[in-house]
Amino acid sequence: MKKLISLILAMLCTAGAAVSCGKAEEGYEGLLTYKYNYDLSEYIDLADYKGLPANGYRYEVTDEEVQQQILATRSYYSRLTDVTDRGAELGDTVYIDYVGTIDGAEFEGGSEEDCELVLGTGTFLEGFEEAIVGAYPETELSVDLTFPEPYPAAPDFSGKDVHFDIHVHEVCEQELPVYGEEFVRGYLGYESVEEFESNLRVLIEERYKGLFNQYVVAQVWQTVYDNTVVKQYPQEEMQAMYDDMVEAEKLYAEAQGINFADYVSVNYQMTEDEFYASVQEYVEGRIKEEMICYAIARAEGITLTAEEYSKRATEYALDIYGFDSLDALEAIYSHGTICQILMIDKAKEALVEYADITYLND
Repeated sequence: MKKLISLILAMLCTAGAAVSCGKAEEGYEGLLTYKYNYDLSEYIDLADYKGLPANGYRYEVTDEEVQQQILATRSYYSRLTDVTDRGAELGDTVYIDYVGTIDGAEFEGGSEEDCELVLGTGTFLEGFEEAIVGAYPETELSVDLTFPEPYPAAPDFSGKDVHFDIHVHEVCEQELPVYGEEFVRGYLGYESVEEFESNLRVLIEERYKGLFNQYVVAQVWQTVYDNTVVKQYPQEEMQAMYDDMVEAEKLYAEAQGINFADYVSVNYQMTEDEFYASVQEYVEGRIKEEMICYAIARAEGITLTAEEYSKRATEYALDIYGFDSLDALEAIYSHGTICQILMIDKAKEALVEYADITYLND
């Protein structure tokens, strides 16, 4: 599940970052005060963030989507057997490489290697999985499709033509477990089919909501950022972030056994002076972003409960950063640092509530 990641964790909590990673900030109550705990109006003139225009699509969970997720869940617990004497059928698992292009150019999220796909789960654009039906192992396919209009999952692609080159590596037949009360109790820990399917609807709804928020925030955030005027930068935060970033890069150079000038030349195609200037520019942008988000959070009374922290941080750990658990994430990054990430995201998500949204599918 793709989330609204506003800052990179690794750059928030490098070695020696006392401002954002101190143990004193481990609770929830001080999240609006432990950083920028002063009058931010002395540092920025916050732009008007209410009533900004944005487009979006209304969404609803369909029975077909629920059935597709049920099939995907059963497929996860299935047994696979290689098939070589027939083409792929709905319900089979295929392993494919694919490259998608729009107007001849590859686009973000349109290509993958060694992708595992269960045909019939509706994972891909309509027509993609159907095009693989009948394909034998080691088959090359060329598929032309059109994104639906509207396309809430990625509104910028709505109505656009897309071409896919697909290589089918393997076709595997599935032995699916029988779906029913025994399955949802034994495999999934639910008391009933009704409870499981109700939870599925909630999860799909949350996914749509996340995509919707992401799309609207992308439209309004830049307006807020561009129209907010920085009067002055807080020197303590500026210096701490700048020092952390430079020190981290110098440690990388030292670990590789090369002098710093050669390191930045090879990795960034810059001189040392150009590198330091680029870090300064980046830090100013980051500090401006943080001040805007903290100002909005204070103005709107945005808080983060322990329950919200657990849910959101777990999703980040598993879905975004690839950790096995929240504990694994917290073993590397402090509780306070993770809370700051979540609070900044919540401040940006609040812009959706105040946006003047035109629903294009009304």
